[in-house]
Amino acid sequence: MKTRKVMRLVSLAMFAIAAVFVFCALSCPTLGQTIWIGGFAFGAEQWRFCYGVYALVMAGLFLGSFFLSF
Repeated sequence: MKTRKVMRLVSLAMFAIAAVFVFCALSCPTLGQTIWIGGFAFGAEQWRFCYGVYALVMAGLFLGSFFLSF
């Protein structure tokens, strides 16, 4: 198999896993545990932001795999 096809299949699998992870994480009503860092509470809104960034990065990596040439 060509390297390009293998890379696209791997990136598609990673993208699917990321989508399932974000869906499961956002389905949790508490969105994880609140963590206190000094006086700052890292709660549900911050977790939602992190999951959104993660989803965007994974989508970007998936789309970027179409522009690589080997």
